[in-house]
Amino acid sequence: MKNFYLLFALFSLFMLNAQESTSENYDPIAIGILDHMADVIGDLESCSFTLSTSADFTDPDHGYIKHYTNDDIFFDGSNKLMIQVEGTKGKKGFWYNGNELDYYSYDENNYVTIPAPNNTIAMIDSIHQTYGIRFPAADFFYPSLTDDIIDGFDSVRFLGKNTIDNVECLFIKASNEEMDVLLWIANDAYKLPKRQLILYKNQNNEQYEATFNNWVLNPNLPEAIFNFIPPASASQIEILAKK
Repeated sequence: MKNFYLLFALFSLFMLNAQESTSENYDPIAIGILDHMADVIGDLESCSFTLSTSADFTDPDHGYIKHYTNDDIFFDGSNKLMIQVEGTKGKKGFWYNGNELDYYSYDENNYVTIPAPNNTIAMIDSIHQTYGIRFPAADFFYPSLTDDIIDGFDSVRFLGKNTIDNVECLFIKASNEEMDVLLWIANDAYKLPKRQLILYKNQNNEQYEATFNNWVLNPNLPEAIFNFIPPASASQIEILAKK
């Protein structure tokens, strides 16, 4: 019986130390900030914002280069999305109306129409899995954002306050073996994202940076902006699923 109590005591001590270690890795202040941000975004009926991004790539011909984009993004309800993208790789647009996703290249004057699920998050998942298309800032609109970060990273820490473009921000760092993700979240009632920086440890330290501006919450967005009407001279093409 003494051996049983000794084993039970050792097991209890081990579990207590494990819980303390886990709580140290996931800062409750950081988790609370992320939960607040996710709740606010999840309660929005509609929103629009601009997103400026830079991304590093290793080009086989030109070596290490950066690509830049400026995106205008509009969400409405659970099944409307419109994105206008202009940057290093040209100008393009995405229109999602709850039934289909239309992609249009302004530079090539051609477009693709893809049937899609009747939910924005399901559409984003489906299009990414099937065709490899990524949507800017999509992660912030997942209801499971905080849980996804906890599941995907070994530590999540609150590192204090910084100022970005004259906006006081709460600074959070999430880390795992492959990457560090730095988040700056506006320190106001809404706590919306201001900047994101991803550092890829195993990809020549390549970086992805995104800055959020011009947030408009619950605007009255005309339904017509989510329906794509191709120019008369545009060519409809097909897109191949990724292997």
